[in-house]
Amino acid sequence: MLSLLLAALIQLPPVPAAHVAAWLVGSPEIAPALVSICHRESRCQPLGVHDIDAHISPRAYWGQVRLGHLRRVCQRHGRTRGRWSTRGAFGLQAASHWQYLPPCYQPEMLDVPLVAALVAAHKYRARCTAPKARRRGWCHTGPKTPAMRT
Repeated sequence: MLSLLLAALIQLPPVPAAHVAAWLVGSPEIAPALVSICHRESRCQPLGVHDIDAHISPRAYWGQVRLGHLRRVCQRHGRTRGRWSTRGAFGLQAASHWQYLPPCYQPEMLDVPLVAALVAAHKYRARCTAPKARRRGWCHTGPKTPAMRT
């Protein structure tokens, strides 16, 4: 029974995944902010690498390897363009979210909406909910452009 539930959850599209993730991290009130970020980053469409950021992949990967956050043994850079750059429906940089993922994670994990939503929920709670938190950058929940307000 549990495996059926997990199989259903892992297939959730981004918007329901945002609501489930907010509930799972104990902050259901952040669900609207997560959905807003999802709309801004991908129009809440499941996707892989964000082409616009693919060029930063090598720099992001090797920087995190130097800091000791990524392990070359189990987390290869590979030849796929943008593999460690911004990915998934919530616009998360794969190389930089090691603190929210298991050891030796693969960047493609962020292409799964529920996994990305959980990482986004943890990140939002850690960086965006403090009284003096900056509401710029990734924490900004408004649209990038007026055309995206629909």
